[in-house]
Amino acid sequence: MGVRYGVMLTIQEILLIFAVIGLLGGWAVGRVASWASQRRGGEAGGGSDKVSHRIRGLEADLRVAQRKNEETELALERAREEADTLRREAQDRNEQLTAHSAELEQLRQNLSDECTKTANLRLELTNRAEETIRASVRVKDAETELSVARAGSDAVLEQIQRLAAEREELTGRLRALQAEVAGGTGPAKVTRLPVRDPRDR
Repeated sequence: MGVRYGVMLTIQEILLIFAVIGLLGGWAVGRVASWASQRRGGEAGGGSDKVSHRIRGLEADLRVAQRKNEETELALERAREEADTLRREAQDRNEQLTAHSAELEQLRQNLSDECTKTANLRLELTNRAEETIRASVRVKDAETELSVARAGSDAVLEQIQRLAAEREELTGRLRALQAEVAGGTGPAKVTRLPVRDPRDR
């Protein structure tokens, strides 16, 4: 923006210089015309050719001054047009900067919202990871308890099977003794069952 203001200030200075030049040119033309009229009135006699030549020279100078004045006015008009163009461009740039500033502020707000969402998601993921770890520990504990219970069940089942086998063996011996008693002559010979260690049960 500072560069544009500097350019616009320079153009205004140029316009002021052109205006001053135009005023000075007009003043000079007026002075020359006044001097020519005075010379024409004072030398009405012998120096007519010299006066005529001087007048033609002054008229030529006047035409040159008028042409320069026209060129100055044209340059002034072009400078005005350029100043208006630069002013419009500066206004357009200001509007663009305002729009960009609003867009940048919106992007900053969106970034802040996304950062907040990311932090919340990270916290939620941390909580879920902790819950998953605790669940894994509970599952391992349950598997350990299940293994212990299964081992105990296998031991009980083995004990039951052993007791059932002993019962079958005792039942077979009892039946054999009953058969001997029923088929023998005289009192039956009682056979003591072997005494088993209670710890074997």
